[in-house]
Amino acid sequence: MTTLHLRKSISRSPLRLAFLFIQLALFLALAGLAGTANAAIPSPTCPGPDCRKVITFYNNFTDHAVFPVIQAGIQNPDPWLQALFNNNSQSYAETHYSRVYVNPVHGIPPGGHVSVTVPWYSKLLNDPDTYADWYNGGRIVLFDTAEALRQARECRDRPPNPCNGEEPLRFTDDSPPISCNGCSEPLAFFKDRLAYGPKYPFQLVEYTFADVKTTVSPPSIIDLNVGYNVSYLDQVYLPVALAACGTEPCNSPDPFAVGYLGTTKELSDFRRILTEFSTTEGWPQYLPVPRIENNPRLPGAFDVFTDRVEVVENHQPSRLTPPGQSVTDLINQWNTCTSNQATRNNCPQYELYQQLDKYFKDNYSNYTLGTPQQCPRIPGQYPLPPHLTPLNIMPYVYGWVPFNRGCNSAKFNDLLTSPGPEARFDTTQDNYVLLQYNYIKTNSPKERFNPFTELIHAKDKLDANSYAFSIDDLRGYQNHPGEGLIIAIGGPTGLQNTQPVKPDKPNYTKDFLVTLGNSIAQHRPSWKSVSVCGDPAELFPPLPPNPRLDTPKFIVDTLKYDISPTNPCTITVTDALDRKYEFNVNMKVPWPPHTSVPPPDPRVVTGIGRNMAWSRATSETVEGPPRSRPKFDLSTRDPYPTP
Repeated sequence: MTTLHLRKSISRSPLRLAFLFIQLALFLALAGLAGTANAAIPSPTCPGPDCRKVITFYNNFTDHAVFPVIQAGIQNPDPWLQALFNNNSQSYAETHYSRVYVNPVHGIPPGGHVSVTVPWYSKLLNDPDTYADWYNGGRIVLFDTAEALRQARECRDRPPNPCNGEEPLRFTDDSPPISCNGCSEPLAFFKDRLAYGPKYPFQLVEYTFADVKTTVSPPSIIDLNVGYNVSYLDQVYLPVALAACGTEPCNSPDPFAVGYLGTTKELSDFRRILTEFSTTEGWPQYLPVPRIENNPRLPGAFDVFTDRVEVVENHQPSRLTPPGQSVTDLINQWNTCTSNQATRNNCPQYELYQQLDKYFKDNYSNYTLGTPQQCPRIPGQYPLPPHLTPLNIMPYVYGWVPFNRGCNSAKFNDLLTSPGPEARFDTTQDNYVLLQYNYIKTNSPKERFNPFTELIHAKDKLDANSYAFSIDDLRGYQNHPGEGLIIAIGGPTGLQNTQPVKPDKPNYTKDFLVTLGNSIAQHRPSWKSVSVCGDPAELFPPLPPNPRLDTPKFIVDTLKYDISPTNPCTITVTDALDRKYEFNVNMKVPWPPHTSVPPPDPRVVTGIGRNMAWSRATSETVEGPPRSRPKFDLSTRDPYPTP
């Protein structure tokens, strides 16, 4: 399908901790650092209307409750609070998890909904931490049984042993309040030093309220946007859909609201797809937990290969059911494609595999050269692994995490600069993303780089806009202005816009972007619809009242449509008078270099139909070499005037 642009946890192994750090760093970078060019805004007044957000939960299950837990993470320092207080002389560190339990005994009943208002921060009483920051890198953990929640909270079921378990979390009298509208039970507040791991069944949602520029001193607030994602990286267990709430209360349909992220499938359909995938592919599931209902719960590729290394090389018991054919195929394919005997016959994309393999091997070499100050020389803890094998490199590749176990800084040996340079990193990362989506055009299931990505994104499977791998940002992450976050579990009820959000940024390794000319500037009929490569026409979203621009954008995946001179892709756009504007695109990206002036390169774009003059007025932009990451854009002229 064409992408239309709207007008407008976790085990405690060192490798897992490194992966969590990178995942959180990526999420925070998207939430904060991606907007570093933006001007700062004044800090909001706390408590006050600009210093709180509303999280609304809708339980669309028909037969059982949902138990949400809102969690403030561990930060040291915390640039979000440094920005809020305009002060980086203090770290504002949080050394434990702070948690809010919503309807902790009986949960949100089937068909019910509640709204929890969280402030930017809470001031803590008699606590080693002064604040709990509810805005920076927050997590929402969704349990669907009271027993799973109880066991996850019980100290005896969790390492290390002994441990203190949860303790009550208390606030000062002047702390900004946390409240719930619709709750049948008082909110419960506890703290803990341990994260919830995938030993227990739950679904993870991540959010960040406010974007912060961290490259200045002190950090500064860019905006008060809502950033969010559904993470299916560690485990895919429950169907969840997220959307930003622009202006509270968001309790009625709104065609101008942002579409949802995640999936609105019903629970029965969702679990059927997981079961079929696990059975057909031989994809492992997490082992059952005693006294908890054993519903399908699948790990991502990172966890599958981490478990394989623990079992095969470290002789530890497995946390998963026995892997089947697809996991065997992935391991065999990696060995074949990264060997000296790799050819196009036995591995059609072997160049990409070998580029990826070389980059991570070089990263490992740099890791082994770390100084004692960067990595302690403790026997058995450095280096880990003690040597590379074709199997133990795979968790790092599929997790997209650097080798830095046993080091004093999780930032040491960062993939961006090790081995570097940045241009090499960019190319390797782009090709890695391409491999993740190679299921779209592979000739054989055995050629897929990651069947789990297919499970999450394919139309005939979950069809979810969620993270399937750690840098799946174009499909898994959204950031929008808003006063809150809507979380719909097991169906679309509660969402203002029941259409999925479309990625608004192309992946230029396989996509090009089309921007239609502004119909309003010259008082022309508005744009109506687009059809790409023979797909059914899709209507553009309605214009808001008194619009200043009518410049719809859409993304075309040249890999998906296998575009070539013998298989050109016809783009058909219509205006409000049902007039057609058509042109053919004849090449996949990358396109040959071209200056950004009409007409476009005839090898790339050719006009067809009656509106040849309109298509020849298209500007084609190829920002290619010497840039390391080329962009491929088409910009058309506006519609013809009304006759």
